[in-house]
Amino acid sequence: MNEAGHQRQDQKLYDECLKKAEGDESRALVYYNHRKGTEINSSLEDLDQREKWPMLTPLLVLYTLGTMGVIVLVYWYLANRLGW
Repeated sequence: MNEAGHQRQDQKLYDECLKKAEGDESRALVYYNHRKGTEINSSLEDLDQREKWPMLTPLLVLYTLGTMGVIVLVYWYLANRLGW
């Protein structure tokens, strides 16, 4: 969306808030900021849900490989020391 379209959408939202506030500009600004904050929070929440699992999968793979590597090294060390 271009800048002019974004400004028109913001102005439309502000006009709705002004109508709801019955012409009181300070109340309309509070309504407007609340509505804009809700839009921002909802978009951040969606991003959080979408990004959680793709970031977790590589970490699980690395931790699993690291754990298996440590176990192999411990058994290799013990096998050499105890003559298995």
